Amino acid sequence: MRPSIRISLVLAILLLVAAPLHAAQPHFDTAPVMGVLQRLLHERAARIELGTIAAKDGHERFRISRDGGRIRIQGSTPSALLFGANWYLKYVAHGQVSTDGVRLDAGPLPLPGAVIEMTTPYRYRYALNENVDGYSAPYWDWPRWQHEIDVLALSGINAMLVERGMDEVLYRTFRDAGYSDADIRAWLAAPAHFNWQLMGNLCCFGGPVSHELLSRRVRSAQRIVARLRELGITPVLPGFYGIVPADFPRRYPQAHVVPQGEWAGFTRPGWLDPRDPLFDRLAADFYRHQRELFGDTSIYDMEVFQEGGDAGDVPVPQAARRVQAALEKAHPGAKWMMLAWQGNPTQALLSGVDRQRLLVIDIDHDRVPRDDRAKDFQGAPFLFGGIWAFGGRTTLGTRIDNYAERLPRMGRDNANMAGTAVFPEGLDTNPFAFDLFTEMAWRNAPVDMASWTRQYVRRRYGADDPHAQAAWRILLHTAYGIRLDAVPFNSERDAAQESLFDAQPDLDANRASHWSPEGLRYDATAFRRALTELLQVAPALRTSATYRYDLVDVARQALANESRALLPEIKAAYEGHQRAAFDAQTRRWLALMRLQDRLLASNPHFLLGRWLAAVPSWAADADERTRLEYDARSILTTWGDRKASEGAMLHDYGNKDWAGLTRDYYLPRWQRYFRSLDAALASGKPPQPIDWFAFGDAWNHGHQHYATEPEGDSHALAAEVARALGIAPAP
Repeated sequence: MRPSIRISLVLAILLLVAAPLHAAQPHFDTAPVMGVLQRLLHERAARIELGTIAAKDGHERFRISRDGGRIRIQGSTPSALLFGANWYLKYVAHGQVSTDGVRLDAGPLPLPGAVIEMTTPYRYRYALNENVDGYSAPYWDWPRWQHEIDVLALSGINAMLVERGMDEVLYRTFRDAGYSDADIRAWLAAPAHFNWQLMGNLCCFGGPVSHELLSRRVRSAQRIVARLRELGITPVLPGFYGIVPADFPRRYPQAHVVPQGEWAGFTRPGWLDPRDPLFDRLAADFYRHQRELFGDTSIYDMEVFQEGGDAGDVPVPQAARRVQAALEKAHPGAKWMMLAWQGNPTQALLSGVDRQRLLVIDIDHDRVPRDDRAKDFQGAPFLFGGIWAFGGRTTLGTRIDNYAERLPRMGRDNANMAGTAVFPEGLDTNPFAFDLFTEMAWRNAPVDMASWTRQYVRRRYGADDPHAQAAWRILLHTAYGIRLDAVPFNSERDAAQESLFDAQPDLDANRASHWSPEGLRYDATAFRRALTELLQVAPALRTSATYRYDLVDVARQALANESRALLPEIKAAYEGHQRAAFDAQTRRWLALMRLQDRLLASNPHFLLGRWLAAVPSWAADADERTRLEYDARSILTTWGDRKASEGAMLHDYGNKDWAGLTRDYYLPRWQRYFRSLDAALASGKPPQPIDWFAFGDAWNHGHQHYATEPEGDSHALAAEVARALGIAPAP
């Protein structure tokens, strides 16, 4: 062997030995990632070549380049690889993938002009509020879940909550504890309400659940968990922190159970003192059954004293330490996820645990700005939460500066900020906010929203259309321009105002749900001009699903805003005994509601029929089908029984502008109310009171069929809305 060759071989060996650990190529199967792209791009995915790449200084990264005539995307993890693919689709192919529509240019995928490489400063990009499985996903089938997971994965999500199937875990745990089959199935809540049981808020609603229901939910959850793991997404599973049936002390008189009273009129589960020997037994059984069904994971969600609760005579630091110890015994090294919400986690709880084994989802950071989260959470890692939708409502808008500016500032100023959390209470609204928020997990500095929005419009609609750009400049400064000083302390701060069409009828109504914003949070007159501009987008761009969704959504919100202008006029006419004016204005109100229903019926994302059509796949028999449809209907309307609906003011918390719901629920309520007022004007006597809970509960027990496919021309109907509002563009 020649000396030069020998020296080269020695140098090569030395370089390999000396290579730093982080430079080692990761090993993971890219086939599941390609599966996502194939479902999205079909045959065009063949032009993309996937590969792995080492992390950079411990941070996940992706790289986009060209390899001859192929697009090469590499990632250090499956999640980084997926987000890299999405970045390519957004900023090279100028397309958009969202759960509210997909828009990609026809023809071959373009090659990148230069190498693009990015890292994320955050380890965790988490998704799903505990309430999503109530307000959005309780009855989703596999195709619907698969699409949602694909979009979340492409958006860089690497941890996701799974609550489905945990009812079977509780069933098995308490059967082991001696409860009868009938008793425990009656204790478990139906799917749309079950997640509140996991948080210790309620029990027993919508049951008894059947074994067939529990079994189907387990199989569905197993499929969801398996797909998450394939895509490098950590399943976050509920943990055990001591919830027991309220009658647990009757069965175990020696047990130390602290009664938890009521939540919104519901009886809370009891809380078993974690120092009680029975706690370790129940926790071990819970985690064993959970492992048998779903395997192990590394993050467990537990909400002790969620929205109330009572520690009684139990010292919270010691109790929290025992909860964490039970988790550690079952899953060594696992993290305990919890919410920062309404005073939780308390300083006492934080003081009792290993805080480096926590993940706090911070969704309470901006009502009163809280910037020093290292101090507030005693150094525990936290995730910056985005919560632009409450109750799964269809309202458009949020405080976008909270994500574009405050998120990176919090990451810079808080060394314990470990990531982000997509945390709206319902899914698939405000795709603009979702796109920005998930992208900010890959940025460490604020973005110029004017520039970012221009690019968003280009990829959302397929061209740099001047009317589309004008519409979004308006939206950026109205619905997405909510500022901190405009947000009342006592209302849900990130969300926009609701439609009064959805409110329980009252001349003084200023919101549809009790905790929502009480008034307009931007200039409604300025907002309406966005509809005028969207209607003038070039005809060639009007066929995309993304444009049609946005057009209907903006027209819908314009009508919702009009309800706030019209109701005071109706009130003035009634109180002034101006019966003719009252008749004319109420006719206009009802006509706008009918128009809204026809508008909503033209888009698949606003159909009540799709929500209800999912229910039969879970039903074991006709009786259970009836109970489950009641479960699915009531979460939208009365929410629960009379005590919860009226006493705790939960009615209409999950209101939605949906076709069918508007026509057959909200509209008849207002018709009945206006008739009662008109009769009062005619007779001079006070209007007769109306039992609104009975009205809603009758609808909850109904069996009307609703369309599952859209009908009507969205553009023509949105133009009709503009004419009705007096803002139609010139022909």
